[in-house]
Amino acid sequence: MVKDHRGRFSYLPADRQKFISARALGSNYDRDRLLRIFAENARNKERNNPHWAADDPMAILFIKSDLRLVVDLQTCVKAQQSRAYAQKVKISNLQQMARTVAYVQEHGYDSYEKLSDTTDAIQSKMAKARSDAKFTEAKLKKVNEQIRYLGQYLSTKSVYGDFLKSGNKKSFRQAHAEDIAKYEEALRILKQHSPDGRFPTMKDLRAEKEQLTIQKDAQYDTYHYFKDYHRELQTVCANVDNILGTEREVRREQQQSRKNEHSL
Repeated sequence: MVKDHRGRFSYLPADRQKFISARALGSNYDRDRLLRIFAENARNKERNNPHWAADDPMAILFIKSDLRLVVDLQTCVKAQQSRAYAQKVKISNLQQMARTVAYVQEHGYDSYEKLSDTTDAIQSKMAKARSDAKFTEAKLKKVNEQIRYLGQYLSTKSVYGDFLKSGNKKSFRQAHAEDIAKYEEALRILKQHSPDGRFPTMKDLRAEKEQLTIQKDAQYDTYHYFKDYHRELQTVCANVDNILGTEREVRREQQQSRKNEHSL
């Protein structure tokens, strides 16, 4: 395997003509090489020389990869109907398998379990990042509401003061009904946010809004990072399943387990 002019691993030049069957969805070369890489990475860990990305997912700076899922030729109707399309899919599968093998090697995964565990860990981090962003977003919404109603309160405060001083409150209320209603609405909402009756200043609210906006944007950036990373790892896991035949083995075990349960 060699690198191209951009430093990325190219396809498998030596075995690119190797026949790929619809049943296997990959060559023995991919399977054997992947197993050797798992073993080699495990030995590196035993030598206290783990790959930098295996234990530090945040060290991976490139998430937008060109990895794609390997197509199952047995369930692809178009491939079954067109020999030319089936051949094109086989070549594409080989390319994706080569990229998957290179990915596993580059990131130092020493077993499928480690790859799967990392995928689960990144999913948890993605969920937490999204939860944090949503929580900050909710706080920001409350601050925006306070800013709105504090402005409404301040703009109608003088009218309400005149209303309190008026000798004919009924007539004054009728003449300034809209402003008085806005004042009373704003006062009610602000008291909900500040039960002690001490309202924050507009300056403080705007400063808090700016801080929360920066925090929310950073949290969503983190969420999208983990979301892209998780999607990439899911693709790698699915392709490794196809290379090693993991999914088919699991299905056979599940089918056998159900048969055993029915026979009891």
